[in-house]
Amino acid sequence: MHTLSESFLSPPKILVVEDELDIRTELVRELKRSNFEVYEAENGIDALKIAEETIPDLIISDILMPEMNGME
Repeated sequence: MHTLSESFLSPPKILVVEDELDIRTELVRELKRSNFEVYEAENGIDALKIAEETIPDLIISDILMPEMNGME
């Protein structure tokens, strides 16, 4: 288990959910360059699984995606 001070020292976790590979790749690259811990998913179903495992601090999601949209 992490202590409170360890939580403040670790980089924020961001989950990027985007079905367009080019857009997702660019977002992930820029966020990593800014020292964020970045996870990525190409659809909402995969994003839910990743979010349960990683508990991100922020989710950046496309709205219009197949299978499960970003609002769901």
